[in-house]
Amino acid sequence: MTIDLHVHTKFGSSCSYMRPQEMAKKAKQLGLDAVCITEHDVSWAAADLDNLSQEHEILVLGGVEVSTDLGHVLVYGVYQPIWSVSRAEELRRLVDQHGGAMIAAHPFRVDRFSPDREVQLAEYCSRPIFQLVDAAEVFNGRSTTKEIDFGCEVLCRLKLRGVGGSDAHAVHTIGETVTVFERPIANNSELISELKAGRFKALHRVLNRSFEGG
Repeated sequence: MTIDLHVHTKFGSSCSYMRPQEMAKKAKQLGLDAVCITEHDVSWAAADLDNLSQEHEILVLGGVEVSTDLGHVLVYGVYQPIWSVSRAEELRRLVDQHGGAMIAAHPFRVDRFSPDREVQLAEYCSRPIFQLVDAAEVFNGRSTTKEIDFGCEVLCRLKLRGVGGSDAHAVHTIGETVTVFERPIANNSELISELKAGRFKALHRVLNRSFEGG
């Protein structure tokens, strides 16, 4: 089952150019099985997600991208306002209370690569965010090839699973990177179960690359 786990719309992300209806229609045209709306620091109501799913005949799931002291984190399974939770450790406790899942969002956006790659790899592997999440976004639609190569190496060393999400803010980038799940998913609860079980792989549909990790 192929899902884009990281998409933004104009409904809750001022940086997005895309209406929810455009997003759902494009995702279906691309042959995706589902798409997950992850607005910045605000979540959609379940009824609105269901209405969008029924209108466009594609499963639309909900999450939220939270800004924390350790970077951006994609959260699934928390249905209360969490915009005020800025510490990643506190967020982990809240997510666990709700039985949710956490994914580090685009953690390998590197401003400058060090000439000493081994030192930089060791520094990234020691970052505390990777001890708090269930997986990390290894393929992001806005990542460079160098960032992807670097991220794959970090996650392999950490034995941490990697997911793919387009981080789409416009229609033309939906589905560029996705996560392929081994089992069918019909709702957010099943999505969380599969994320925590690690039954998935990341797929970059533009570069024709896949990654599992773990």
